[in-house]
Amino acid sequence: MKKLTKKQMISTGAVVILAIGGVSVGVINHSNTVHAQQVAKTKAHDAKVKADKEAKAKQLAKEKEAAQQKQVATLLDTATKNPSDDSIKAVNDAIAKLTDQKEKTKDADLVKELDNRLALIKKAQAAVKDYQAHATDANKQKSAQAAINALTDKNDASVKAQLQKLFDESSKQAQDATKAAQVKQQSSQETQKANVANTSNQQTAQNTQENNSNSSGNSTSPNVTPSYNGGGTSTNTGTNNNSNGSNQGNNNSNNGNNNSNNNGNNNSGNNDNPTPDPTPQPTVKYMGWVSVNGAIKYSQNFDTDAEATQYAQSMYKQECLSNWSSDSIGWGVRPVQV
Repeated sequence: MKKLTKKQMISTGAVVILAIGGVSVGVINHSNTVHAQQVAKTKAHDAKVKADKEAKAKQLAKEKEAAQQKQVATLLDTATKNPSDDSIKAVNDAIAKLTDQKEKTKDADLVKELDNRLALIKKAQAAVKDYQAHATDANKQKSAQAAINALTDKNDASVKAQLQKLFDESSKQAQDATKAAQVKQQSSQETQKANVANTSNQQTAQNTQENNSNSSGNSTSPNVTPSYNGGGTSTNTGTNNNSNGSNQGNNNSNNGNNNSNNNGNNNSGNNDNPTPDPTPQPTVKYMGWVSVNGAIKYSQNFDTDAEATQYAQSMYKQECLSNWSSDSIGWGVRPVQV
């Protein structure tokens, strides 16, 4: 075997090293390629997973929004048919959960219409209730009817009909009460006239009786009536004792004595029967009264019939409006002596 020189050995080693190095480089390159492919595949898989998640989340959000819009529509339908504070609040709470701003704006405008309708309904209800408590007040009657007429939405037809029924019932009660008051007033006026006439007749009879009594007391006094038969005088003493015609020729002295005696008797009669003092006349007042179920509940005396009538009518209206359950309420005016 031929020995290799030093130079040959170095060259041969270099070749060997190069060969080994080439093999290593090839292995490394292959490994890097495989790793890069694995990394790319992982990234692609992760991207796909992420995209799938996003798509799924988007689909879920879309479905949730659709379900929420459906709930809003259902609540709006309920509130539209029967608007109330609770139904409108439920709609507003559902709208707040929407994410679509366009849908939110549209639904909010519908809620504003519901708020306006509900305000009109409440105003009509309050006006009718006020009219029920003051059925004879023409201004409250007018306000209540105007508030009812303002309910023009077709969905409010049932509420409007109910309020109109209550209004008509109160109106009829007021009309009946007014008619009854007019009838009672007329009857009371007729009774009052009859009472006044009766009182006047009684007063006239009493005055006549007093005058007759005074006349009777004064008639006991002797009256002197001059007589021209024979120039003498005839004395009437109240007992029809007249001078006899046969005494007409008596002398003047006897006539003088008769006149003296008669004058004395007249003075004595007047002193025994003095003129009586006038009898005090009673004062007439007018009592206005209101009765409930046959018993007088309110009464007050006045100087004039007009004042008593005004008081009785006022208390009668007040009692009619505050006491619907009573079977009978009446009023009247009558003269009283105090």
